[in-house]
Amino acid sequence: MTIIEQRNQAVAEAVDRVRLIEQQNGVNYEALGNIRNELIELTQDKELFPRSSFPITDDGGSAVYRISEDSDHRYALYASVGAAGKSVPPHNHTTWAVIVGVYGDELNRFYERTDDASKEGYAELEETGSFVVRHGNGVVFLPDDIHAISTDDSEPTVHLHMYGLALDHLHERLVFDQAEKTVKTMSIRADIQTPVA
Repeated sequence: MTIIEQRNQAVAEAVDRVRLIEQQNGVNYEALGNIRNELIELTQDKELFPRSSFPITDDGGSAVYRISEDSDHRYALYASVGAAGKSVPPHNHTTWAVIVGVYGDELNRFYERTDDASKEGYAELEETGSFVVRHGNGVVFLPDDIHAISTDDSEPTVHLHMYGLALDHLHERLVFDQAEKTVKTMSIRADIQTPVA
């Protein structure tokens, strides 16, 4: 069996278990913790996720590769690749999300919205903590949780991101500018790629 076939089989089995966890337990931190554990187990064999399958873009930027997605766009699994200096400002997901590490360190900063959301386009955030995602660990988010990510590794990072609904179907995500105290709808990610091999 080729690496691709091995990865596809391992991913399919993991996604089956993830579906069952959500169906039996709903969406809460405990259930998402169990999903995180399944994805950490999936990444134990790094050879299933060679860097060559998930290259950074030609201009040295970040990239997102779709690994698995149900026909109804649920249970979407991606490899997210980031070069040194990659950053994503504070944002929510509007669906549950789980991120686990494969290669490299990714700093996650967590935020709470402290205004009452009554003023359109205005938001205040307070940073509540941080966590470095790397191989063997991960973070979980409920739909309204807010985080920002950044990478400073000299080597590109490769992490698995799983969402309750596919990225290109999340039309109401919010992105925040903490310094300017603004909030707006986040652009849909339209450049999702297929693994090279």
